[in-house]
Amino acid sequence: MPMSYPKIGGCDLKKRLKKLGEALALYLDDLLLLAGGGCFVRAAWETWGQPAALAVAGVCLVAYALIIARSRGGRSR
Repeated sequence: MPMSYPKIGGCDLKKRLKKLGEALALYLDDLLLLAGGGCFVRAAWETWGQPAALAVAGVCLVAYALIIARSRGGRSR
């Protein structure tokens, strides 16, 4: 039995909830990626010191930028 959702402000609630869920998933993916980078930087700091931590931070930022650019369609097809 299909569930019907009421319309709020002229918009379909089901569509709004889907958009909200997609935005939340993107935010959580980004947060997880940044937290993983932070863990790598901390591990490099504790193991090899500040120069290695800065190098790992740079690599993580470049990788993050490439992932964001690719997800926004920056890659030629």
